[in-house]
Amino acid sequence: MNRAIENAYAKINLGLKVLRRRADGYHDILSIFQTLDMHDRVIFEPAGRGETVVICDDPEIQAGPGNLVFQAVEALRAATGTNRGIRVILEKRIPVGAGLGGGSSDAAAVLRALDRIWMLNLSPERLQILAGELGSDVPFLLRGGTAVVTGRGDRHRQITWQGDFHYVLVHPGFQVLSGWAYQNLKIGLTPRSKYISFLRSIEENEELCPDVLFGCLENDFLSLLEATYPEVEPALKALEASGALACSLSG
Repeated sequence: MNRAIENAYAKINLGLKVLRRRADGYHDILSIFQTLDMHDRVIFEPAGRGETVVICDDPEIQAGPGNLVFQAVEALRAATGTNRGIRVILEKRIPVGAGLGGGSSDAAAVLRALDRIWMLNLSPERLQILAGELGSDVPFLLRGGTAVVTGRGDRHRQITWQGDFHYVLVHPGFQVLSGWAYQNLKIGLTPRSKYISFLRSIEENEELCPDVLFGCLENDFLSLLEATYPEVEPALKALEASGALACSLSG
């Protein structure tokens, strides 16, 4: 191998309900994940035996063992016993802390690409297990598409829908870290919810009606972010005034 490139696609949440806090410290959620054409580029080059080198064009991103890309490489080595080296170059285009799953998608791209490049021939089920050990969003981002997501975000069921939609993303200039958001979210009894009812209704036919979805989007983090960041509400109102079918948070 001289050089290989794998795209790591962003995702958005088309609605997000936080149902309860789990005994393991995570939260059970209910959401629809959708991948976008926005993506990071993950470039692979040879390195010395057993060596993992991660380089990123965003100086704010840690490129060492704390990076999910680094961890994904090490997870593959531990699972297969290979001692091959790799140099991974991240060209970041997905904003950090924007709910778009950039880091998780980069890790998923590493699992996909190195399974192919190193000819590991891991089964889809084994890759899913490794992905789940890296992070809640990584299993979905191995494949992408559209899926109803449950559990802590690691259980997903692919669904289909009709129509051609475009998403306008507005970055307000600040990051929202998942840990902070979940820590500050007040979870009460889950009220009657049109969004939850809609997602339950598609469990049987596995086909999504976009008109109904966009009419009942809910995101439990919206009120928290509106109260914390005054930039959020006017941005949503501007999108509504421009004729958007629905306006919500990306994560």
